[in-house]
Amino acid sequence: MGVIYNIKYERQIKDIIRFSKLAYYKQLVSAAGGNVSMRCGENILITSRNVSLRDVKADDIALVNPEGEVLHVKTDGMASKETFFHLNVYRLRPSVNCVMHLHPTYATLWSLTDQEMPMLTESAKLKILRVPVIPAEKPGSEALASAVCRTVQSASQDIDTFLLKNHGILVMGKTMEECFNQAELLEETAKIAVLYSILTKLKK
Repeated sequence: MGVIYNIKYERQIKDIIRFSKLAYYKQLVSAAGGNVSMRCGENILITSRNVSLRDVKADDIALVNPEGEVLHVKTDGMASKETFFHLNVYRLRPSVNCVMHLHPTYATLWSLTDQEMPMLTESAKLKILRVPVIPAEKPGSEALASAVCRTVQSASQDIDTFLLKNHGILVMGKTMEECFNQAELLEETAKIAVLYSILTKLKK
């Protein structure tokens, strides 16, 4: 099945590998954290558990059905433990084809403040709008998948960037490039917000 699988989903696999590595080298994630997925008809492709995004290969990408059952993955691999919150996003947002969960430093830091992230640049105001916060729950848990579901469902359809409290970001898009661009812009926006907050306090 491996050869057929790689041919059938060649474009999606290449996109996942490319943008997983790009996310790592742009310091949007570290070690073996984060997960990246793409819609493939009614199923999804998602990076495997405990594999660093810097090293993702075709064999490290699992094919999963809407119920979370793994249809294909390398023999000793497992789909990401966050598979169910990715599936929730795809179920709630039919126009979304790609999801990235990453752990960028400044966005994660801002998630600890319990404040809404200010949109201080024109790009952020135009392209991000606002960033809802998903409550903290144990990674990989049903509670986290439910929290993602509730928060995404309650947000307007034009909101595609979210903070996970203590746990990074969740970004979605129609293409992997669009998804990555939003993730990068969100981290830049968070960095500006953190530094502006410090600067404001120093001026007082």
